[in-house]
Amino acid sequence: MYLSQLRAKFSGYTSDNFNTYFGPNAVIYFLAGSGLTPAFGYDKEAGKRTKEIVGQYLEAYFQGFGVQRVKLPKEFNADGIADLSKIELVNPEACEVNGRIFVKASGVKEIK
Repeated sequence: MYLSQLRAKFSGYTSDNFNTYFGPNAVIYFLAGSGLTPAFGYDKEAGKRTKEIVGQYLEAYFQGFGVQRVKLPKEFNADGIADLSKIELVNPEACEVNGRIFVKASGVKEIK
């Protein structure tokens, strides 16, 4: 196991990780094509996902990094955000698991 894998395994979601991976001034575009998709809970004991919806995902294009799913609260509504508009994540956090980067935020604001 490499030191970076140890650090990532125990670091969890942090804003520092987001800034490390994407930078503090990340350019992000909203992709409305697939719409918001549900994020289901996970039962660690059973090793399966549950039917409980704990949040939702939106797809966003991170300039220079490609398309990334962003986990948002289940109350989030993207109706006022136009497709391919520039957005800013509210309180973005990221974590790395097995070389994959996962992103979550408490909301999204359209940049005009």
